[in-house]
Amino acid sequence: MSISLAALLASFGKRVLVFDADFGLANIDIQLGMVPTLDISDYLCRDRTLQDVIQTATIERSHKRDEIKIDVLPGCSGASFMSRLTERDIDPILFELRNMNNYDVVIVDLCASINDMTRHVSSISDLLLAVTTEEPTALADVYAVIKLYIKDRRRLLGQEGACQVIINQAASHRSGEQTFRKLSQACKTFLSWSPELAGVVRKDSRVPSSIRRQQLLMIESPTSPSWLDATRIARGLLNR
Repeated sequence: MSISLAALLASFGKRVLVFDADFGLANIDIQLGMVPTLDISDYLCRDRTLQDVIQTATIERSHKRDEIKIDVLPGCSGASFMSRLTERDIDPILFELRNMNNYDVVIVDLCASINDMTRHVSSISDLLLAVTTEEPTALADVYAVIKLYIKDRRRLLGQEGACQVIINQAASHRSGEQTFRKLSQACKTFLSWSPELAGVVRKDSRVPSSIRRQQLLMIESPTSPSWLDATRIARGLLNR
């Protein structure tokens, strides 16, 4: 989802950076077919700058005979010390990213977890996009994420912040919207607050095969249902 939204925003003319902050299990570079020469560990441990580490991914769109580019700040996979990073370690990176003037959008791809680092990055972001599915266990997980996000925002900044939910792999738009209403009602009842719906992405058999081939649906099936849904979500983000 992070890569798809980045590619779409770039196709709309925005300068986009994706930061793979799934520390220890990074995979953005793999999905984009990149072989990074440097990653975030070189910034943290080897006195490299962020500009040294950031690399550009080029996505060729044969159906439009052009290409789009997104910058990637690769994470580090398989290094145990990355899972022990503290706020003091990550804050200089976030501060530097926020003050870079060569990007319109920075997408921080977080791990599926509620560890301290994920909570910290979520709480200080301009917008938290919580991605879930219609499965009851997934909804319970995303409710926990939202609950802690609201708690952290209220404690740190005295406000709820901005959180939107994407219902992924939904049976239909109607089904996904019904799922969101259940989640929203639970949030209203127990948190006295509710997120917004960023959009519903329908289940699409072409997605797994495109992932295996390390290709975006933008290239393989730009008119597929899930890609059209992702496009609507990206346009909604653009309108913010």
